[in-house]
Amino acid sequence: MDRLIKIAVKNDIPIVDMRLNGGEEALSESCDGRCIIAIDGRKVKSSGDYKVKTAHELGHCITGSFYDAECPVIPRGRCELRAEKWAVRNTVSSRALRKALREGMTEVWQLAEHFGVTEEFMVKVLKYYGLWNGD
Repeated sequence: MDRLIKIAVKNDIPIVDMRLNGGEEALSESCDGRCIIAIDGRKVKSSGDYKVKTAHELGHCITGSFYDAECPVIPRGRCELRAEKWAVRNTVSSRALRKALREGMTEVWQLAEHFGVTEEFMVKVLKYYGLWNGD
């Protein structure tokens, strides 16, 4: 998590705890070339969940992958994929993942716990690096 915070600070991206209405748990907004990340602490399930949400929203900010739900010109899926790829690469490196696997951590829950992320995100990491043999 420290690495993600350093990236946010270096890029002048504030991360604030903010009550978000509806189903939103976290969001990032870009206004006048500046980005802000809001995470609703009431909806965060764990420290791993907070880390994953932070990484994903930073992915939007760093890659500039923003979309407007009302405007079909910029495809939401493409922006989400770009943010998710950034989150994976900047949360779990290929080298660190392979080291953990060599050390005997082969279960998704073990890897998620080791890297401080959710199991759902760990599956995305394994798929991204071509190491997922599950469903």
